Amino acid sequence: MIWLSVLVTSLFFAATFIMWQSKKKQLNKRIWRQVQVENLVKVKQHKAGPLEMLGESSLLVEFTFNEISYCCQTAFRPDLYESFKDQKATFILIDPENPKQCYYNACQQTRYAKLWVSLSLCLSACLILIAVFKHT
Repeated sequence: MIWLSVLVTSLFFAATFIMWQSKKKQLNKRIWRQVQVENLVKVKQHKAGPLEMLGESSLLVEFTFNEISYCCQTAFRPDLYESFKDQKATFILIDPENPKQCYYNACQQTRYAKLWVSLSLCLSACLILIAVFKHT
């Protein structure tokens, strides 16, 4: 029972830390740079890529930043895909310190961190209820 309590506590603190880091990244709008999409490919393979993208359809986005070509994998967004297909100027936001990190991916990380925090809180509640009923 103690190992489960330690596991739940560790999960809670890890998820809270990840959520705090992601929120800090999202809120610091000055760090994000807008770049024009040069090529866009719909990806159907989900065995590789960023952890936050594995369960969803995704796009492989190619762009140039500081005269260097990069690509990043991001969750499928119909508006982005349709805009590029219609040959309109299409833009994404990236982190200039880590150009492979897209803004939308940072938003996805926050979503999963919220899920982990919720899960750890539910497990904590279950452990407390088990402890209370065990002693009565």
